[in-house]
Amino acid sequence: MDNDPNWEDAPANPSTNNNIANRPTSSTRSWSKSCQSNNTNEQLAEVLGRLGNTLNSNQTPGPNTNSRETKAHIPDTFSGTEPDKLNNFLFQCQLYFHTNPVQFDTNIVKINFTMTYLTGVAQDWFEIGLNQEDQGILQDWLSDWNLFVDKLRRHFGLLDPIGEAANMLDNLCIKPGNKISTYNVDFIHYASQLGWGNSVLCHCYYQELPNWIQDPISTQEQGKPTSFQDMYALVMTINHCYWERDHKYHHAR
Repeated sequence: MDNDPNWEDAPANPSTNNNIANRPTSSTRSWSKSCQSNNTNEQLAEVLGRLGNTLNSNQTPGPNTNSRETKAHIPDTFSGTEPDKLNNFLFQCQLYFHTNPVQFDTNIVKINFTMTYLTGVAQDWFEIGLNQEDQGILQDWLSDWNLFVDKLRRHFGLLDPIGEAANMLDNLCIKPGNKISTYNVDFIHYASQLGWGNSVLCHCYYQELPNWIQDPISTQEQGKPTSFQDMYALVMTINHCYWERDHKYHHAR
């Protein structure tokens, strides 16, 4: 947010040691990463991101512009024993940072805040690092948010996040009673973690669609779309028409 509201101080987790919060660090070194990807994957990632933003904007109420303050829910604690919950924990932290930009204006503040919501073995691991810092053994992750997240993922995240995403995508389907929006959100979430090509994603997306969507796609004169973007757009059109007819039918009875 661009405004400068009077934010409340972030609540601290009472289960966490006091020596973690607001702890200064003498380490100022930085570390960066770079990665390369081909133009096709970059374009596809951009498309997936736009689709994800569209889904979120359609399902999430917009901010109240009449209010000077938007309060985000404080993050849940993370113990390190359930790797599949790490991404959600980090998302909650990032959401809290974005909602309180004035309060969280440095990496150190973000890291200290996040550590107060670690419990169990995750808290124990980072406590060791803090003790080593006291002994003169510098810890880069104490002042670099990206390094801190990397440590969390390496020690307490999924061992093979790409393989896990591929497995979840392979087994994804529309369950009875679920709407296409649920399937779309899950599909885009897993697909965005993979480097699969456009045509592969298009095929995977089509394979698990219900018959009432597959049938009109497979029988149209111009054939099935070959790109994920075109397939997605056609599916949304068919889905909208289907539920519109269903709504009119039930109201006519």
